[in-house]
Amino acid sequence: MISVAIIILVYAAVGENAVNVSRGFYTINGLQASSLDIKIEVKPNTLKNYLGDSKTDLLYRNERNSIPEGCKNFIGTSKPSLCFLFPSTKSAEVLNTYPRSCREIQKNGNIKSGIYKIKPRASSKPFAVLCDMVIQGGGWTHIQKRYDGSQDFDKLWRDYKFGFGHLEREFWLGLENIYQMTAFEPSELLVEVTDGINKTGYAHYGSFAITGEKDGYRLNVLSGYSGTAGDSLIEHLNSQFSTSDVDQDQNPSGSCAIMFEGAWWYRNCHDSCLNGKYQNLVLLSSLKYHGIMWSSFRGKEYNLSGSRMMVRPIRI
Repeated sequence: MISVAIIILVYAAVGENAVNVSRGFYTINGLQASSLDIKIEVKPNTLKNYLGDSKTDLLYRNERNSIPEGCKNFIGTSKPSLCFLFPSTKSAEVLNTYPRSCREIQKNGNIKSGIYKIKPRASSKPFAVLCDMVIQGGGWTHIQKRYDGSQDFDKLWRDYKFGFGHLEREFWLGLENIYQMTAFEPSELLVEVTDGINKTGYAHYGSFAITGEKDGYRLNVLSGYSGTAGDSLIEHLNSQFSTSDVDQDQNPSGSCAIMFEGAWWYRNCHDSCLNGKYQNLVLLSSLKYHGIMWSSFRGKEYNLSGSRMMVRPIRI
């Protein structure tokens, strides 16, 4: 028998130069090899913090496995395929040591905003999140962030389920993650919207939750509004989430997600949609209702320049 070594050249963020992936008996082109070493040579790039397919818990593997830095913050459908090559050795016992929320991280003494790993009570594995430790007492977990249009939000159901984008730029954390964070312990929601002259407004909801996929990720809990942006979400209460390929709205004329180029908890159709098409022009009649919109803040025809959605458990 022979030994075979394969080197795969991939691009990732600055991290380890190479990682041994697996070793064992393999057959290649009819020849049995006594061992096969697959080595990943990592070249610098900007993959770090992308959201990737949540089917693997790559982010949360043992640090001693020398997983490339570029894979450590992927959780949604933006994850490059190279990240699936690495094996897991972390036990369930170790995984259970993760904090359940950004609020718990803050309570434990970490007061700096940034990227952390959490494992909500209902989640089978942890995932990376962006925490804000400053605004309104801190301890908030971002579930959505937009500010420059660099990320396309006109995505399909699978993308919105698992999440997409980049944790240090624009992203959607994923409906499944939002469900796991809000459905099993009382949570609150903070929405921040920004207009074309960088004036911001906020909407705080004392109670917020969505249901699971079997019920269409329905917005089933929303109450206790306060803020400066107005309440443009209450009209969507009890609405299921709709994307361009999964229409669950109540509009008899067609799909709201297709018409307005973004997924949301549409009814017929919307008072708000923070996942609409990013527009560089705040007012343009041909694009009205198609942008990032929170009608009670600047009206339905105004295209906002940015938004953030954040959740936080009411109790730890």
